[in-house]
Amino acid sequence: MNKKGGAGVVIFIIILLILLGIGASIIIQSGALEKAVDPCAKQLESCNYGCGEGLFNSICKEKCSYDYRNCKGG
Repeated sequence: MNKKGGAGVVIFIIILLILLGIGASIIIQSGALEKAVDPCAKQLESCNYGCGEGLFNSICKEKCSYDYRNCKGG
């Protein structure tokens, strides 16, 4: 039997599992999955981006936060 070939397959599977674990943790930590599922979060992000910079930026973002809380039902 070819023991070197079997060991190579095992090492490949271990490396693949490690890479999948790292990828999943990056996706979870970035919140991309939650934003994709939560339309309220998308709306909040879009609203905050639309506020831009300037004198009334904080007032605009307060309105965005208020709308987000209403969207979430709380």
